[in-house]
Amino acid sequence: MPSTVEELEISGFLETSFVDWDGLISSVIYLPGCNLRCPFCHNHELIFSDKSPKDMKIKPQLVLNHLNDKKEWIDGLTVTGGEPTFHMGMLVPFLEHVKTIGLKVKLDTNGSNPAAIRKLIDLELVDYVAMDVKAQLSDDKYHAAVGVNLSVDKIKESITLIIGSGVDHEFRTTVVPTLVSASDIPLIAKDLIGCKLYVLQKFHNENAWKEPFNTMDSHTDDEMKAMGDSASKSVPVKLRLR
Repeated sequence: MPSTVEELEISGFLETSFVDWDGLISSVIYLPGCNLRCPFCHNHELIFSDKSPKDMKIKPQLVLNHLNDKKEWIDGLTVTGGEPTFHMGMLVPFLEHVKTIGLKVKLDTNGSNPAAIRKLIDLELVDYVAMDVKAQLSDDKYHAAVGVNLSVDKIKESITLIIGSGVDHEFRTTVVPTLVSASDIPLIAKDLIGCKLYVLQKFHNENAWKEPFNTMDSHTDDEMKAMGDSASKSVPVKLRLR
């Protein structure tokens, strides 16, 4: 195996998941590191090295062996994080191995690196892309949601790329009170016209790492359904309330 594959940093591995890829059974790998600091992040252990368990390191060969052994029982591999495109040099050869096994690949991404997304699509290494749209697409609202100064131009570029790629995909917004309002949702949806699916995810405060989000109440299911109705005027919508 090429040394670049061996060097891929994997901080978590879930052998079987029924919830990470709708309609499919997948294994899941978690890659560390991210350029964003979303205050509601539910995988923050992967972002802050001082909070990460010292034993959170999985050998890529162990993952590939499992995928090969279970290829008759699982449909694919979900690659999440953190932000997986942090690891492009090692991720590309690793996914090439996954594809030779005959499995599908789903990429979870924050959309801030459109060049990397384009490369993975062009190399036919991803079969499904799930991209987070953290807030309404204005620099000030996005900055508040992601915790860093980030131009939404990159986010818009990724949206256009993914919609036009022909690859199956979804965009998803975690509806975090104070960061995403009911009036924001139809505006986000209009920026996603042409997409295959827009997912509205209910915020859960137990997953957040930063105050006051770790004690903040979620929107009710009825409020989420109303927001879903408003978005569905522009795009296909699914609610995830769990």
